Amino acid sequence: MASLRFFEQLLQKSHEHIIYNLVLRNLSDRRYVTHNSGPEEAAADSELLDEAEELEDDPFFTDIYVGSRFPAADWLVAPATTQAAAKTNGKPEVNRIVHSFLCLVPDAVKTSHLVAGSGYDTYLVDAHRSFQGCCARAATWSRPQRPGAQERCRPVVDFYEGDFLRMLLDRMSQILHQPYDLNLQITSVISEVALFPHPQLDEYVLDPYVSLGPGCRSLFSVIVRVIGDLMQRIQRIPQFEAKLLLVRKQLMGLEPEDMVDHATMLKGVIVLEEFCKELAAISFVKYSPEPD
Repeated sequence: MASLRFFEQLLQKSHEHIIYNLVLRNLSDRRYVTHNSGPEEAAADSELLDEAEELEDDPFFTDIYVGSRFPAADWLVAPATTQAAAKTNGKPEVNRIVHSFLCLVPDAVKTSHLVAGSGYDTYLVDAHRSFQGCCARAATWSRPQRPGAQERCRPVVDFYEGDFLRMLLDRMSQILHQPYDLNLQITSVISEVALFPHPQLDEYVLDPYVSLGPGCRSLFSVIVRVIGDLMQRIQRIPQFEAKLLLVRKQLMGLEPEDMVDHATMLKGVIVLEEFCKELAAISFVKYSPEPD
C-alpha cells in the first residue's frame, strides 16, 4: 500500500521523466499492436476485432456458461454494433469507447443503479477537473498528437509492458481476491496513468478496440478476464444479488457492518463496477472533440 501511494504521488509531479520511465518508454514503439506489413496495413487497421465476437469464440467464455444462471449472451454485449469503431483524427469514436466500459460489467452484477447518487455522471466532473490538471502539468512536455506509425521492418521482439504496468495489471487481475483498500489504491493509480495526455496511453489503456498482438494484454482485456472469472464464481453463491447490494450499502454507511459471506469478492465486484464507470468518464473527457 505504501509503495502504491508513493507511485501515485510520483505520477502527480510535474516531471516528464517520471511518466516516461514508468510507462511510456515501453509503449513508444507500439509493440502491443498487431503488426501488419505490406499494402494491406491500412485496410487491416480499419478492421479492428469485435470484443464480443472474439470472446464468444473462446471456450473459456462459452463452456462455463452452458446451463448457468448467467449465460454468456446476457453479458458479452457488443459495444453498440459489430462494425469497426469509427475513428476521427486517429481516435476511436467516443460514444463507443464509453459504451464499452459501461457495458463491461454485466447487469447481473451491477448494483449502483439501486442506490441513489451512484451513477456514471458522478465521475464526469472529477474526470474533467483531473484531466485539466494533468494537461496543465504536461503543457510544456513534448508528446505526439497521435500514436506513431509502426516500423515495417522492425525486429520481432515480444512486447513487455514494463515492471510498473505489469504490476498494475497483475494486481488488477486479482481484484476479486484482494482487500478492499488495496483495490481502491490500485484503481486510483491506474486512473492517474490513464489521465495523462499521450496517444500511446490513450490507445493502450483506454481503447477497447486496439488490435493487440499475440500474448499482449491491455487493461480492457484484463478486466474482461476478471469478469469471466466472476461470472463463473457467482453461480456458486446463494442469494448473490442480495448480498452484493447489502455490501454496497454497508460501504456507503447505509447498513451496519455485519459479517457477509464472500465479502472480499463482493467488495471487489463493487470496486470493479465503479472503476469501469470512472474509466468511461476518463475516456469521455479525453476522446471528446475539443470545442472550436
